[in-house]
Amino acid sequence: MATQVLIRPISDNPKAPHYLIFFITGNPGLIQYYDAFLKTLHQLLSEAPLSQNEVFHIFGQSLAGFEDNDTPVPSTGYPHTLEDQITSRLQLLEDQRIPAGPRQGEEYDGIILIGHSVGTYMLLELLQRLRKSGSSLKVKGGVLLMPTVMGLAESPSGVMSSPIFRIGGFPWAFSRAAKGLIWLTPRSALKWVVSSVLGMPENGAETTTRFLTSSMGVWQALHLAADEMRTITVDKWDDDIWGIEHAGPKSDIPKLFFYFAEKDHWVADHTRDTLIAARGKKVGEKSSKPEMAIDSNGIGHAFCLKYSETVAEIVKPWIDEIITASVDA
Repeated sequence: MATQVLIRPISDNPKAPHYLIFFITGNPGLIQYYDAFLKTLHQLLSEAPLSQNEVFHIFGQSLAGFEDNDTPVPSTGYPHTLEDQITSRLQLLEDQRIPAGPRQGEEYDGIILIGHSVGTYMLLELLQRLRKSGSSLKVKGGVLLMPTVMGLAESPSGVMSSPIFRIGGFPWAFSRAAKGLIWLTPRSALKWVVSSVLGMPENGAETTTRFLTSSMGVWQALHLAADEMRTITVDKWDDDIWGIEHAGPKSDIPKLFFYFAEKDHWVADHTRDTLIAARGKKVGEKSSKPEMAIDSNGIGHAFCLKYSETVAEIVKPWIDEIITASVDA
């Protein structure tokens, strides 16, 4: 299976604006979980563009350590840390250029970042690092889905798992034990369990089975999760990211949209509510602060398993708004 989702249409119009949707996965970091979401989103953007000539490209790649042939970090012998993942996403983003046509090799006219779960934390880190480095990339905004950007250990799942993650060597030991059990289980039987017992649809079941049978996927997921618990603690970003009240029309602060589940086992209600109160844009307020919404459709944290099309329909107008704001600025 592919390690990337690439949608790169070709336009012969030298004046067409090219926009890149750059997607950052959650954990487990397999891009295949998001295939239906990204393809539906691209279809919606292409069928109802703001004008007649925008060209939308989509790029997403699995996190390091989750694919079949991935290996531990040579210098440490351990899986990739959260910092490793951020650094590799930053390099991937900086490498992106218009792939073909009369503007081949040029930078995109606008980039919109989308992250899910821990991918939202990486998104904010990318924004801050790009702005501090003076990068020429034109990042216009971001969409943060089921965001885990602070207080991860205080979430319901964090409360249960963080003591276990403090046990030395737990990720490696558990992954070895799990791998032994999985090795004894025929792949078809494993997929049946994932599909029937856990209730996953076909794509989710196939991707999960591949994740469980990969060389180091389970170890990587647990190692990364332990690092997330230690790192995702407090609000660490400044007004260049969060925006300010009474921002002028020429503000270059990226426009951000946060979308929370009503009940999320990886986000404590009080963490979500505190973040919305402190950083969210108030109704009627003129500011560059993020717009934050709580789902009312029963969509859970792992939206990509059953609600890909619904979430794509929610995200599409936000991307339109980001582009409109950047054109008007």
